[in-house]
Amino acid sequence: MERDLVIIGAGPGGYTAALHGAKRGAGVCLIEQAAVGGVCLNYGCIPTKTLAASAELYARMRRAADFGLEVDQIRPNVAKIIKRKDDVVARLAKGLHQLLKQQGVELITGKASFLSSRELAIDNGQARTILEAKRIIIAAGTVPYIPSSFSYDGESVLTTDDALKLADLPASLVIIGGGVLGCEFASIFNALGVETAIVERFPSLIPSFDAELGQHLSLSFKRRGIRVYTGQIVEGIEKGAAGVRLCLASGEVLEAHRVLLAMGRKTAWEGLQLEKAGLVVDEGGKIPVGPDLRTKIPWIYAIGDINNIGPDLAHVASEQGLAVAEGLFARSPRVFTANSRVVPRCVFTDPEVASVGLTEAEAAEKGIKVRVNKFSYLANGKALALGEREGWVKLVAAEEGGRIIGAQIFGTRAAELIAEATLAISHGLTAGQLASLLHAHPTLTEAVMEAAGGLAGLGLYE
Repeated sequence: MERDLVIIGAGPGGYTAALHGAKRGAGVCLIEQAAVGGVCLNYGCIPTKTLAASAELYARMRRAADFGLEVDQIRPNVAKIIKRKDDVVARLAKGLHQLLKQQGVELITGKASFLSSRELAIDNGQARTILEAKRIIIAAGTVPYIPSSFSYDGESVLTTDDALKLADLPASLVIIGGGVLGCEFASIFNALGVETAIVERFPSLIPSFDAELGQHLSLSFKRRGIRVYTGQIVEGIEKGAAGVRLCLASGEVLEAHRVLLAMGRKTAWEGLQLEKAGLVVDEGGKIPVGPDLRTKIPWIYAIGDINNIGPDLAHVASEQGLAVAEGLFARSPRVFTANSRVVPRCVFTDPEVASVGLTEAEAAEKGIKVRVNKFSYLANGKALALGEREGWVKLVAAEEGGRIIGAQIFGTRAAELIAEATLAISHGLTAGQLASLLHAHPTLTEAVMEAAGGLAGLGLYE
């Protein structure tokens, strides 16, 4: 029987498209070779943030004396931390399975590959199933990037997937890669008492973010005891009985119990046999798509990390899955280009980092004259009550008209605060309009209000 829609990959993009397609009466088949929820639920967003929550609480408990509390014998129990992470993932996975079942989505476990542009083979290791589809969505996601020269073994040299399964904490750890993944794991391991170092080849941590954010994160890491090596390239990894040695291009040698490879992920297109469907990937391993997320084959779509219009984020994949489902079955076509949505980006370190819209540098590149204002957590009552003195909100507004076009936040709960700025940018609000919104007191959101007020001449601290 020919399916209305077959989806390869049950990550955020895939399951969102499946559920919305099924809700609109389509016969949907969802194929997943590993675990429902994809990278985000099983190896990314959810497990790392669950570990980060344990690490953050432990770090705050060690500061209990600052809050007038006497607490003795605080120590991390790795087995219980990992179990809590697994329980959270299992609970969400169970709920997702139930939701798919309720909506009548056919779920098939196995590895998919194209036989033609309308036929797929699914191999589960025991049997092979052939499917025909009127429409196909490729949402295959990513796998860890592992340089062949780095002697990966899953024991002394780990990927971020491996790090989520550790039964014990290493005495020391060197992380290669100072992007989002590397910084989040550095924050987690450091908070749990691991001697941690991070190596990044670019001059600053989180190089895809505003330079000031990377600089402040680096300083914060150093204050917490994390050794930060920026502008450094790892030339080789040597294994020994006592651990691992990393040789940097500068000649410096770093030694650690374990090494974590956090240089990003690559798209999981290998094995799909795209050529049999008439498809190819670009130089970056991405499938080219148009604004409607359609490939060059009219009935085949690609969503999430595997397409070429990014950014590679779970919430972007979900939005793209919704856009395709609505376009196909609700007859309300939605365009999703790289610039069609205001997309917030967050780094769940301690302290958190968040950004949305344009930075000062990006605005300058576009020839947009801007005004910028930054408001410190040091002047926010709720931040001080929480013991969080480190942090700030920076807003970027167009000089002409005063519309807010960008925001960068550094500090506790930055990932939550960025939503207000995202809303402001999405709806074209001016700094004055945002500042005039009545904010509850005392709250961290007042930092956003004050940053906007400073741009509009309404701030208390001008």
